[in-house]
Amino acid sequence: MLGYIILLSVLSPSVGAADVCCAPDKWFAQRFTAGLALSKVEGVPVPFADAGSSVEYYDAANERLAIISNYSIDNKHGESKVIADHKEGLLYTINLKKSVCIVQKLNLKFAKFCVTDKFKKAFDFSLGFGSNSLQSTIYYERDRGFGPHPESEIDSFVVVSKECIPIQTDIYGRDDYNILQSTGFANLGGEFDESVFDPPDFCPTCSQSSITNTSSVEEIPLLWKSRANM
Repeated sequence: MLGYIILLSVLSPSVGAADVCCAPDKWFAQRFTAGLALSKVEGVPVPFADAGSSVEYYDAANERLAIISNYSIDNKHGESKVIADHKEGLLYTINLKKSVCIVQKLNLKFAKFCVTDKFKKAFDFSLGFGSNSLQSTIYYERDRGFGPHPESEIDSFVVVSKECIPIQTDIYGRDDYNILQSTGFANLGGEFDESVFDPPDFCPTCSQSSITNTSSVEEIPLLWKSRANM
């Protein structure tokens, strides 16, 4: 879960920040993530690694998203699907292998993927060659002096297409946050079958008592929250 938690801490919205660019209302992409950290457990440095891949679908007009993921955290592996319906206020967490579905009330506001002005533009460039190329822009941000140590630092980089769809993000940290995470996006697109937002038949209905209140999710489906502003 390390990578997803770190991603949330860096991709969370900035208070008062203006948007440099935002992704379209409707888009999808494949995400590949790998992360490594060195944290202290009872004063002893312990390495921690995670990796995962997912296909993510965003529909800002209807305030919903779906993420189908395969993940590996240390020696744990799994397949899951998360459907976040902000308009209806429902979050579905689905174990695809076991056909188990948990439904929770969702109290978080939907946020489009945006690059905010806390990031500085580095340069424009082209990925690929000729007709098989993608016009892109790279932005960066450096956060220093947080936490108990003033020398703590996190550097963040994000590459987006001309439509502001994410292509790659990289996060580097030291001292309080000894981390390295890289996330790549592929097979970007704007049209998809909206049935991906339909929960499976085995999910509880809204009238069932199994639906609980939540403002966050502590399991691997933290992936779904990473759509917040850069």
